Amino acid sequence: MVKIGLIGLGYLGKIHLKLLSEIDSFELVGIYDIDKSVCVALAEQYKVKAFESAGELVNACDAIDIVTPSNTHYGIASECIKKNKHIFIEKPATSTVEEAKSISLLSNKFGVTVQVGHVERFNPAFVAASPLINNPQYIDFKRLAVYNPRGTDVSVTLDLMIHDLDLLITMVKSKIAKISANGLKVISNTADIANARIEFENGCVANITADRTASGNTRKLTVYQNNTLIKIDLLNKITTVNKFKNASGETKNMVITPGKGIPDKEVIIEYPIILPTNAIKEELIAFHNSINTATKPVVTIEDAIDVLDLAFSIDEKILNVDLN
Repeated sequence: MVKIGLIGLGYLGKIHLKLLSEIDSFELVGIYDIDKSVCVALAEQYKVKAFESAGELVNACDAIDIVTPSNTHYGIASECIKKNKHIFIEKPATSTVEEAKSISLLSNKFGVTVQVGHVERFNPAFVAASPLINNPQYIDFKRLAVYNPRGTDVSVTLDLMIHDLDLLITMVKSKIAKISANGLKVISNTADIANARIEFENGCVANITADRTASGNTRKLTVYQNNTLIKIDLLNKITTVNKFKNASGETKNMVITPGKGIPDKEVIIEYPIILPTNAIKEELIAFHNSINTATKPVVTIEDAIDVLDLAFSIDEKILNVDLN
């Protein structure tokens, strides 16, 4: 059994605490937060120990779940690794690409597991769609959210779009050829709305929109492949696959008549089975399994480096335009 500790008890940290207490393969040794009153109250609620310092908790564990502000990730993670502790770090992994690269080097030196919390990889709608995604030619992402001050210390690129950047890099196995981006400040001091167009060497193009000033929440992506359209609703956990083939004979499926000598197309609509899983719980279970089997994590620190590099490249493009 892996002895794990949790550092950080904010909104997301509380969710991690509840889920860690439910995963039998982890022994939740204790928790720590700079707000001692919150830490003590939650320790009493979950019947775990509230540690007086992060260092004391780290020493008592095999692994640490880091759910603190991103500007603290590097300091905590590096100290954990130097003490031979496995770590799970929430996204964004670090504040800079250089810090993430340093964590990668340290993890290799000390032989520990580092997994990063890009949770949409574990979204059951994306998991169901993944086997069907083999040669994307165009991908459209839309991630809209009602304004929440939490997370606005960084741009919407690092706050929201970063989820979709991770999925994009996972789906498209090609080098990036060109990045175009624009953004706008609406409420905070950083870009609240951003759009990026990313072109890959293999010809695939992605259009990504992130907006944290919307009137409602949306998390959708559409993957266009040859004769196939895959719609993934990450928020409502629905995946729809539209397959197109030349119509022949009688069919109960929808038929589209393109005209101008193009053969009629039969539309076959499929709904892959979506398992009723909790994505955060699944990523924590995957973290345990990676430690237990000494295998590569589903989301590595090297994955996070690529995502951060792309996110900062987009932000650099945005800063070159007038955000106001």
